[in-house]
Amino acid sequence: MKILVTGGLGVNGCWVTRDLLAMGHEPVVFDARPDFSLLRDISDAFAFVNGDITSLEQLESVCREHKIERICHLAAVYPEAADYEPFTGFAINATATVNVLEAARRANCNRVIFTSSVGALSPMTAPHLEPEMKPVDEDFNAYPVNSVYGATKVASELMGIQYKRLFNIDFAALRFAAIYGIGKGVSRHGSHNVIWNTLIENAIAGKKTVIKQGGDQRLDFTYSRDVARSVTMACLADSFESHVFHIGSGKEYTMNDFVEGLKLAIPDADIEIGPGLDPREFGSSNYFRMDTRRAFEQFGYRAIYDPESAVKDWLQWIDRLELPINKREA
Repeated sequence: MKILVTGGLGVNGCWVTRDLLAMGHEPVVFDARPDFSLLRDISDAFAFVNGDITSLEQLESVCREHKIERICHLAAVYPEAADYEPFTGFAINATATVNVLEAARRANCNRVIFTSSVGALSPMTAPHLEPEMKPVDEDFNAYPVNSVYGATKVASELMGIQYKRLFNIDFAALRFAAIYGIGKGVSRHGSHNVIWNTLIENAIAGKKTVIKQGGDQRLDFTYSRDVARSVTMACLADSFESHVFHIGSGKEYTMNDFVEGLKLAIPDADIEIGPGLDPREFGSSNYFRMDTRRAFEQFGYRAIYDPESAVKDWLQWIDRLELPINKREA
């Protein structure tokens, strides 16, 4: 199957591209940044288009030229960038989603998978916070009042549902919990989820990490390869009934749990985390767990990586891809 992957060189999209290839499909990667560092070992195995996601004409042309059957839409700007330039943020994150949907309609693509976010949700409330931590399902209100990024995700979800209603294009929005993975950094992704990357990268480099509080804080955070699996599973599913799915680890881990798993993979990691809650100092409403039952029931998604296996996988890929990270000395 020929599948367009927008943002297919990015920290999540690269794994979608890689997984589709491994399954025998033909991904066509559409990305504004020709940075192949996360796919350097297979960069000649797929078609690449250096394109502008805000251009409907480019998207339609690519879909027609490559006879695209389905689209995985991951291209986006992240929360801090969207808030800094809201007009541009909306154009890239929301108007461009309509471009993708319209290109799919014009080129007779039969499915669009859109990568949404917990940012689409209204401010989190009890009983979904500490200490109860009841998993958040898809019926939770989606009305983000303090985030341009969140507004773009909700707008995209709603327009996808309308294209399904009007033109019968299969559409699913996957709302991701906090994500960690190779390549996520403050410069491109903002500060929201980088804490886990910092812990891992410092451990790999032999650097000490000190976090003054939050060792007891529970949170659902998901390895990027699990995120990619959810995208490919939804893309390739025979069918699904719903339009919105929550994607996460299916568990909540404390920060201490995460560090314990990390140290099983890197035994001499030097990490100190103080007790208590809110390690990111963003406020208690930013820590909750996604209910992933709908995704499991309708297309079989279940996370397979825990912190230990994720860090071990991370180490293997750093070596395989020869990434420019401060490696540990032998």
